[in-house]
Amino acid sequence: MKTLQVLDGLRVLLVDDDADSLELVRFILEQYHAQVSSTASTCEALQVIRLWKPDILISDIAMPDEDGYSFIRNVRNLEGEMGQIPAIALTALVKQEAVTVALEAGFSTCVVKPFDPDELVKVISNLLPQ
Repeated sequence: MKTLQVLDGLRVLLVDDDADSLELVRFILEQYHAQVSSTASTCEALQVIRLWKPDILISDIAMPDEDGYSFIRNVRNLEGEMGQIPAIALTALVKQEAVTVALEAGFSTCVVKPFDPDELVKVISNLLPQ
């Protein structure tokens, strides 16, 4: 399966304040042999980006300390390649305005919770350079 090969060894950073969501997405991606780092803090996530240099970022939007919109703006202000990291917004907000705001803030795309695991993997593989 092509998708499995695409995610093999891929470095994915997950950011979500909900431990269950982090665990679920980590489990899904590890089934596809991705390397996953997860954090519940946007501040910690910025440090992980600088040190670990993930290939892709997946972030929740609704978080208590800093929302995903503000977080992705901070990521986009990073210098070099890390400021351009492909980023997926995960959100339970299903209104089109939420998706539009996420894209305008700097996310590459948006996936609505609950999501189909195969669809998430497809979205990730579509964001990666071929």
